[in-house]
Amino acid sequence: MTKTPKATVFGAGVWGSVLAQLLAKKGCPVTLWEHFPHLLHEIEKHDRHHPHIPHFRLEDSIKLTASLEEAAQGVELGVIVISSKAMRPFAVSLGKHFSGAAVPLVCASKGLEENSGLTMCEVIESELPTFKNMVMALSGPSFAIEIARAVPSMLVLAGQDAQLTEQVRSVLDGFPLRVESSADRRGVEWGGATKNVLAIACGIVDGLNLGMNTKAALITQAVREMRDIIAAAGGKPETVYGLAALGDFILTGTSELSRNHKLGMKLAQGKAVSQARSEINTVTEGADSADCVFKIVSAKNINAPVVAAVRKIIREGAPPETAVKALGF
Repeated sequence: MTKTPKATVFGAGVWGSVLAQLLAKKGCPVTLWEHFPHLLHEIEKHDRHHPHIPHFRLEDSIKLTASLEEAAQGVELGVIVISSKAMRPFAVSLGKHFSGAAVPLVCASKGLEENSGLTMCEVIESELPTFKNMVMALSGPSFAIEIARAVPSMLVLAGQDAQLTEQVRSVLDGFPLRVESSADRRGVEWGGATKNVLAIACGIVDGLNLGMNTKAALITQAVREMRDIIAAAGGKPETVYGLAALGDFILTGTSELSRNHKLGMKLAQGKAVSQARSEINTVTEGADSADCVFKIVSAKNINAPVVAAVRKIIREGAPPETAVKALGF
């Protein structure tokens, strides 16, 4: 793979658009595909300024399209930024338009499929079997809105083919991004999914104004739970201390910019889950992943009281204080 492969970013939301911009600035010919034509229309209508990213204008060289067939033509590197709920139907559609040899695919989406419990990379591979071992997970503490402002940030790229992962890592790496590589794709993906669930609990603690003592206790317990869940899912326990687990958890569990943290705060205010999610008006993956994470906790008999509490709050309408009681209070 060249340092400037022909790349297509699938998903013109905030994160997808930022990644497309970074690739274009590195000299890659970039196509940016979006399922919803009205978003592309808004971008084009406002001289390529993205409606959801302040003071952010897409490079003129980036080709915008709503045609998946066009987006898949001649691609040498694919970057997928699709919500977890839409991932399987997207992968099915993408498979109809890819021709020729399989190419590296980077999945920058986090979460677990609701019924199967598969990670996003596993969902892609199940629908695109010829791409097996060519799908990599890009994860870590990354508010796209900050990277759009060139805030220095670190991510991890995890893949099962070490040589290919390093090649793709070198394409993505460059200011403001520093990208590390990992062979523990499963651990990285489970860390990314689990931290979203636990970040809801952090938002609840902040929303209840319980102070930093309680927050520190919660974070400590959450890291233990992430470590045991990653190991039970087949990942390496030490992955919990990397960017995709602890690093991302610090970001999503302590910042009010985090959607999952916002959800927790709204739940602490006494709002129903449906109302809280509608007010955030974007995907809160932690609420979607709570059942899947809880399933492995139950199946493997893992001591994860915070995960269990969040799942009970989300699915059964338990009071937000349940998250604090999970610490033994």
